[in-house]
Amino acid sequence: LSVLLITVDTMRAELGYAGNPRPLSPNLDKLAARSVVFERAYSMASYTGKSVGPLLMGKYPSESHRGWSHFNTFTKEDVMVAERLQKAGVHTLSVQAHWYFAKCCGLDRGFDTVDSTAAPPGISVDADATITGDKLTDAAIKRLGDPALTGGKFFSWVHYVDPHADYMPHADGPDFGKGQRDLYDGEIAFTDRQLGRLLDFVDQQPWSKRLAIIVTSDHGEAFGEHKLIRHGFEIWEELVRVPLLVHIPGVAPGRVQARRSGIDLVPTLLDLFRVEPTSATPYDFVSGRSLLPDVARPSAAEARDVFIDMPAGPNNDERRALIHGDRKLYVASGASFQLFDLASDPGEKTDLGDSDKAALAEEKSRYESFKSGLREIRVKPVPK
Repeated sequence: LSVLLITVDTMRAELGYAGNPRPLSPNLDKLAARSVVFERAYSMASYTGKSVGPLLMGKYPSESHRGWSHFNTFTKEDVMVAERLQKAGVHTLSVQAHWYFAKCCGLDRGFDTVDSTAAPPGISVDADATITGDKLTDAAIKRLGDPALTGGKFFSWVHYVDPHADYMPHADGPDFGKGQRDLYDGEIAFTDRQLGRLLDFVDQQPWSKRLAIIVTSDHGEAFGEHKLIRHGFEIWEELVRVPLLVHIPGVAPGRVQARRSGIDLVPTLLDLFRVEPTSATPYDFVSGRSLLPDVARPSAAEARDVFIDMPAGPNNDERRALIHGDRKLYVASGASFQLFDLASDPGEKTDLGDSDKAALAEEKSRYESFKSGLREIRVKPVPK
């Protein structure tokens, strides 16, 4: 098998296949119909710098050599999955539309080719008023149309950025309105159309029958929930619930109800390529577990804990959460604890910490036990 990994910046979980009545994602919905859908998937943090790098190395963010900057730069102590695959003889391709994902901050390590022709010139910081999804799809189609890449096993990563603020209008798509959520939904619909072009191209290729496709996101987005907008400061459900689709040729579609995390992506990729993770240095390790057993038997997927891990940085305080069953323990700066029941309170409006101190104590103990197993890298703050 070869693998196409598609990540979409700032994409909330509630797409069409998840029940959204708006016509946001017909192409992803079609892919979902022939994929295994992880209905309760989580990112590891709520902003890109502390989400994408760890996603591609298979470590929790606090286990990475990330530095202090907002646009985290990952040093060579952190082994990216593309490096592991490259050493195993897999051709690796990255197609990007933003400077951060190109040859900048460690996310390019292990890729034979990094195509950033769709990226606007210059360096933007956070808010971005450009439209790049059409150019990104063109670049991806051009690269994937090269037999030199697709003649053998390959791993290709394509990251769409348009849903990230600023939310730009698109005249050729559905008009949901003029509000911020309406414009954001328009960006999702635009990105879905560009994804549709890429997926249609892939389906027409002779190698499509040996291509696994994985789609996910680095984080969600807030639109007034918890009195917040955008992302990057908190880890409420709307900020860390993300789509996760896994399509493998010949594998029946299905739905996984058990919660899963982005920490499991790298073990899954290594499993698909039958590559064993190395451990050449104390920092050379992979956390998480392969999702392939869940893909093979979606209804048999067992519950396991989900850890959300957003270390402090120049623009955010530390936020962590441990989800065990339906209980979510929220931890602010290691000192403030809240407890929520996601089954009865999916909006996280009622803190059970005061009314059920025994449950709070139980989850705090579980959190401390989990934390003791992390191989944390301490990063010193850099004065502004």
